[in-house]
Formats: sequence, structure tokens, C-alpha cells
Amino acid sequence: MRVTNNYNTGRRWHTPVSPRRILASSMRNPTPPKIWRGRSDCRECGGDCAMFGDLPANELNLIHAPFDDLRFPTGAPLFLQGDDVNGIYSVRSGMVKLNRINADGTQRIVRVLRPGNTVGLEAMLHPQYEHDAIALTPVVACRIPLDVMDKLDRESPTLHRRVLQQWHAALADADQWFAELANGSARVRIARLLLKMRDDDNPENSVLFTLEDIGSILGMTVETGSRVINAFLREGKIKRLETQGRDYWIDVAALEAEAQSDAV
Repeated sequence: MRVTNNYNTGRRWHTPVSPRRILASSMRNPTPPKIWRGRSDCRECGGDCAMFGDLPANELNLIHAPFDDLRFPTGAPLFLQGDDVNGIYSVRSGMVKLNRINADGTQRIVRVLRPGNTVGLEAMLHPQYEHDAIALTPVVACRIPLDVMDKLDRESPTLHRRVLQQWHAALADADQWFAELANGSARVRIARLLLKMRDDDNPENSVLFTLEDIGSILGMTVETGSRVINAFLREGKIKRLETQGRDYWIDVAALEAEAQSDAV
């Protein structure tokens, strides 16, 4: 048993150390560190943050602590499953994948987060994070201290509603993610994945995971994923934007037709 003291809130939790978690953490590949870019004053840029955007001035003024402004290179963790919570992250640019580590050490990607999404909301209720949050692309995020969230949740009706909305959106997105990607042929599921991973600003561009991650998301072998992607390349439905990169141009109409080909 260990005692964890949270420096932001003064909370103390008695949490058992899981041998499985220690073993799983030790077996993971090392990832690049985060880069601290300084402090952000949310009273100046709150409009760019999904959690604080459009917060009334009198409620925004309740924020007195500046936030850590962090940059994470591709592959770097914002946090790992089982880590003691140290704040909530607001994604400003890039994409973050959430992994769930199973009891046997295997992992499953359960959601992808984009700019405007909030990562680690469970920190408001639980002493430890429930997923791995890994930068899928270079990510810029603000880390919001728990004491700020606690204060605003108590004193800001607008933020309290927004937290509930974020929880609901996360659940709805997870349900949609599972419903769209868990059924259909391999071609259908990869077409749907490419459509879901489109760039918001340029919908003809999409990004793919590694083949291992594709297998984890879609429940297929690496070989099957590779075969379908190569088939889409030959058919002209996708084109690599970089020789070694994971960015693709996609034929949206062709992939939408492919994604519906199993519909009944």
C-alpha cells in the first residue's frame, strides 16, 4: 500500500500498487519526453480551449494559476494507465490515442482525440488515469491543474455544465467508435477508419496508425491490414503524401461507397 499526495488539491489516496501494472509499464517501449513550452494564461486564450471557451468573464477570472503549455512528439505519452493523476489536458493541436491495457498485457485503442477534446477527465473522480494517452501526431496541449478544475466545478455553473457535456460527448464518441469500426469486412472497417481520421481542415487528407495499431483498433491481423491498404493504393482510393509517412490523400467518395458496401 502506498500513500499518494496530490500537490494540486491536497487530496491523499491510499492506492495499492498492482504488480501487473508494474510489469506492464516496464515492458513498454521508451517514448520521447514531453517538451515544456512555458505557461499559458487561460484568461488570455480561453476562447481556444474547449473547456473554457466562451466562459463568462466573471467565471474566467476565477482562474488564477497559469497552465503548463506542453508539446508532445509523436509516440510520447501524456500519461499512462495507472499513473497518479496530475491534471486534465486540453488538446490544442494534433491527435491523441487512448489505449486500454488488458490484464494479459495486450492493448486496445478505444478512442482518438482531436483539437478541442479534453483528455483525462477521470482525474476529477479517480486517483489514477484509466488509459494510456499517447500522441498519435505531434501534440500541443495545456495541462489544467486539478485545483483549478475543483474550484471552477464548485463556483462556475457554466463550467460544471461543460464538464458534464464533455463526459457525455466522450461516451457518445466511444459508442460511435465501436459501432462503426467493430463490424463489416476488413475493407469496410479500414475505409471507415480512414474517413474517421480525416483532417478537419482538409477532409481529403487522412492519417493512419501503424499496422499494429490498426490491428488493435479493428481486431484484425497485421497481414490483413497491410493487404487492404495495399489494395486501396493500387485502386487509387488512397495515395501516400510522403514516402515513409502515415499521411494519405483519400478519394472520399470512393471510400464512402466502400464503407457502405456491407450495409443491409
